[in-house]
Amino acid sequence: MITIKKSPEHVLSISLSNTVEQLEIKKIAEAFKEKFVANDRVNMVVDMSQWSDITGDAMVEDAKFELGQLGKVSRVSRMAVISNKQFVKAIINVMGSLFPMVEVKLFGPQEYDQALAFASEMPTIKTSDKPALTIIETDSPKIIGYEIDGTLTEQDIETVMPVLKEAFGKEDKIDLFARMKNFGGFDPVILNDPSLFAAKFSAIGHVRRYAVVGAPGWMKNLAGMVSSIFPIAMTFFDADQEEEAWAWLKS
Repeated sequence: MITIKKSPEHVLSISLSNTVEQLEIKKIAEAFKEKFVANDRVNMVVDMSQWSDITGDAMVEDAKFELGQLGKVSRVSRMAVISNKQFVKAIINVMGSLFPMVEVKLFGPQEYDQALAFASEMPTIKTSDKPALTIIETDSPKIIGYEIDGTLTEQDIETVMPVLKEAFGKEDKIDLFARMKNFGGFDPVILNDPSLFAAKFSAIGHVRRYAVVGAPGWMKNLAGMVSSIFPIAMTFFDADQEEEAWAWLKS
C-alpha cells in the first residue's frame, strides 16, 4: 500500500506499507507529475519503514516510471528515505555516487519529522561554468584521451562525440584513456537523448582497449558486473598509475 502524506507544496511525501501493487505505482506517478507541473524543483520523502513486499506487476510499473523520470532527477535537490533495512542503505550509497546533485539522507523509522524537515529545505544550487570534460592530447591518432572533473552535462557529451566520430572514421579500432580527476556524476537529462545511446552502442565495436585512471570503487565494481556483455578490454588504474595506463594502451 502507498499513501501520499500531507507535506509542503514542493515536497512529495509517500509512505509504503505491506505489499505495494501496480495501481498504487500509477497513483504515485501521477502525483509526481503534478508536483513538477506546479514546482520547478521538488524534494521527496519516502517512508519504507513498514514496507514488506511488492507485486511483479508493480515492479515492472515502477521500473517504467523511474526510467521515464530520469530526466527530472536534476530537478530534485533532496530525498529523505526512512528505513532500517541494510539493502536500502546500499541503494542510497549507489544513488549518491551516480547522482551527487541529489542529497539523499537515510532516517530511522521514528524520524519522520526530521526527514520531512530535511526535505522541506531547498538548498542553493551550485553551478559551474567550467566544463566537466576536457580532451587530452595524445601522441597517437588511435588513442583518444579525456579528463573528467565535475558533473557531466549534455555540453560535455557534445564535446567528445565529434572527436570520437572522427577517429572512428579514420581507424578501425581505437583505444580510450580516461582520467577521473573528480567524477561528480552526470546530468540525467543525458539519458533522454536517443542519439547518445545510438552513438554509444556504435562506439563499442570500435574500441579495443579502455584505460581508466582514478575511478571510484563503485565504478570499478559496476564495470566488473557488465564486463562480460561488452567486448572491450577495460582496465582500471589508481590515480598514481597513469604511466602504467598509457603503457598498457600502447602495448
